[in-house]
Amino acid sequence: MKTQLLAIAALSAAAATPATAQQINGATISAAFQSIEGDFTGDFDATSFAAGLDFGITPSFAIGGSIENISFDEFDDDIFVATARGMYTTPAGSAFGAYYSIDETGDFETTLYGVEGAFKSATTSFEAYWGVADSDVFGDLDVLSAGGFSFEFAVGAGVSLGLDYQAYKVEDFLTEINTGEITDATIGDIALTARYSFIEGASVYAKAGRISASGDSDEEFTRILSVDDSEYITIGAQYDFEGGALFDARTLASYGG
Repeated sequence: MKTQLLAIAALSAAAATPATAQQINGATISAAFQSIEGDFTGDFDATSFAAGLDFGITPSFAIGGSIENISFDEFDDDIFVATARGMYTTPAGSAFGAYYSIDETGDFETTLYGVEGAFKSATTSFEAYWGVADSDVFGDLDVLSAGGFSFEFAVGAGVSLGLDYQAYKVEDFLTEINTGEITDATIGDIALTARYSFIEGASVYAKAGRISASGDSDEEFTRILSVDDSEYITIGAQYDFEGGALFDARTLASYGG
């Protein structure tokens, strides 16, 4: 319920701004189908729908909101994500700001907050973020940090290529085989992206990625008790208005997207 309230609050704040000062800087809607296989996550398919909107309050300050809904063929509960943000923008197409996000599924809830930055031009886009999280998904274990980046660059004739990476650190998640000690783990998702853009902001894309967990240890030579990586394929479609929203929704749940 908190995620729906956060989404409404972000849009209401923009709507309450005087019309003379308000400007839609960019908006994005997208849909994707994901197929994930592997020991780390299990095998399942997921469908996601997302939207983002940036409102310019002044020429150099904007607020934004993003929502995402993820449904699974193997699970009853969907994941709903809402993110609110404020950002400083420049005429050169870059932005820096802070975000606050909530995602919910069933009885589990995660909140994230941190800083982010982005740059977008006609041929290149880049986005990066870092933050901390409070999540009950891992029981009593704490999520220590979360961050990531993505970029795409045009290679000609409507085709662009890109790389996505995001990761978060969970305390005491893995075991060292040679010592038996419990160690923190970094859970990461890295993917290659290929996109074809049509006129008027429409595009289709495909991603191939891998999700894995690696242990953090002070020992020079150590083995971590873990499971094999998971791999995924994602296909999706996207439409950008006025160049598109600069940032995505922030969540721990949308790996493989």
